[in-house]
Amino acid sequence: MSIQDSINKGVFYGFIPHRLQIPDRPELNNYPFNVMFSQFGTKDGKNVMGSAIYVPDLKSYTQLGEKSSMKYVNSYGGNSWLLIEYDLSTKYYTGQKTVNEESVGVASGPQWNMFFVHFTALGLTNGERCNFKEL
Repeated sequence: MSIQDSINKGVFYGFIPHRLQIPDRPELNNYPFNVMFSQFGTKDGKNVMGSAIYVPDLKSYTQLGEKSSMKYVNSYGGNSWLLIEYDLSTKYYTGQKTVNEESVGVASGPQWNMFFVHFTALGLTNGERCNFKEL
């Protein structure tokens, strides 16, 4: 399969975000600064990359015992969000992605890098607001 065949099919990539670091909120260090989903493909006959960036809703952070969670919203608007959960005792992450009221993917794992590679490799979903750039 050629590179162009892959692009025409739609190529997904995984990303590892930086940790959120707010001096007065050390409990948020187990959460990402932001989360990006991306996909390469074609639009109107041109090679493009679409990306959606999700930012934390700090007010949504909750903690009950060893388990915490926080919602992330799509910076391009629309009705899409992520729910990331972290269990401090097991050091285990779970992430769910929702686009237009429909769950479109879940990933989980105990290790920051691999969890986010698997989570963000879900790529973009039809109807998800994103930014397109011509390559």
